[in-house]
Amino acid sequence: MDLAVKKIELIEWLAKVHDKAVIMQIETLKNRSIKESYEAKLKPMSSKTYKALLDKSEAEYKLGLVTDQETFIKESSEW
Repeated sequence: MDLAVKKIELIEWLAKVHDKAVIMQIETLKNRSIKESYEAKLKPMSSKTYKALLDKSEAEYKLGLVTDQETFIKESSEW
């Protein structure tokens, strides 16, 4: 069976489900799937890389290459 057809069948079935426990189980499965997909993309950072990022951030701060929160909120509201 084609995957697209299977998805449609599941959507149609789900639209007819009235059992809250079944809905909650499906929601738990969805959330677990999203979390596992996200975590699979994460890569550990070495302490050397971490320290280099900290050093870079501190240098940028000392040079004044920062954005205050008020400016950030204003700019981000225009995204």
